[in-house]
Amino acid sequence: MKLAYPSPQFPGLPAVTIDCPEGWSPLRVANAHLALAADVEEGKFRPNVVVVLTRMADGQTLESTVAAMTAHLAGLDGYEEAGREAAEVAGHPGFRLECAWADATAGTVAQAVRLAVVEHDGVRDLVQVTGTARGTQVDVVWPWIRTIQDSVTVEA
Repeated sequence: MKLAYPSPQFPGLPAVTIDCPEGWSPLRVANAHLALAADVEEGKFRPNVVVVLTRMADGQTLESTVAAMTAHLAGLDGYEEAGREAAEVAGHPGFRLECAWADATAGTVAQAVRLAVVEHDGVRDLVQVTGTARGTQVDVVWPWIRTIQDSVTVEA
């Protein structure tokens, strides 16, 4: 017997699209399915948005995923939440978190995370859309990061 992916027994991951506005470029990131970054001066941190898709384990829920993520983040130096809410993401049940923490090298790091649970073909997949910027860049790029995150579409 031969097994195959994707197949009815092993469904493929959802299809995801995201807008890449002028002044941003595609970015290849290990373990990411899609990513883009702002075009900035050489040597400067590039604000970015990264999309990762993961097959969820049996028993894993959006709530347990959020709890694990927030527990990890809360352990970071200077962690502060700017906002969190249950929110539909790309038409699917989801969650939104915006936060910041202190990094010894980068200074303040700000992140906007959106999670969506996509049920299809007898499986559940987690779509994570994470925008990251330095604290000094937030005033300029945060509206862009939110707009890019709003543009995400997910089809299973």
